[in-house]
Amino acid sequence: MADRDYRIERDGRGRERLVRSTSHRGQGGSHGRGQSTRELLNEAEEREQILNGEIAALQTRLSYAQRDLWQYQTAATEHQQCRNIRAQLDAQIREVRRMEDRLADEEDINARLRGKNEELKEKYRLMKRGSREEDYRQRYEEKLAEVELLRRRLIDRDEKLALAETRISDKNRTIAYLKNYLRTHGFHVD
Repeated sequence: MADRDYRIERDGRGRERLVRSTSHRGQGGSHGRGQSTRELLNEAEEREQILNGEIAALQTRLSYAQRDLWQYQTAATEHQQCRNIRAQLDAQIREVRRMEDRLADEEDINARLRGKNEELKEKYRLMKRGSREEDYRQRYEEKLAEVELLRRRLIDRDEKLALAETRISDKNRTIAYLKNYLRTHGFHVD
């Protein structure tokens, strides 16, 4: 078998076939007539086994390639989902910062209103001591109405602040959850 070569030829219809050629042309006639059918069958079976092994190797490589493609597609999908989550996280962070700024503004306004309330209390105390009682009484009633209005505003602002703090707390929990989710999927999150 060492002195024989095999080659693939195509017939007139384009089909491939295995053709055996020998290095010694004179041995037993043309194209190996000297070999028995049994030898030819054995060689064909050996070649079939080799080809089956090559097919199995190719099928294994194909399955690995399909697995790699599936993993790539899965990773690409997860990457797109993470980009969407990151965009949502950024939007929520901006919203939380806006609410924090608004809360700080409300606290400043609240502090000024408390200061005004203290001033009005002091003026009222001083008015009670004065001699022009009727004039003071009228001013007192005006200031009392102003104080009541300021109290209502303070109550409204306190309710708004409580609502804003609840929203910020909810947003912070959501941000923490999303950061944790991104970290568990291998992303670096500040």
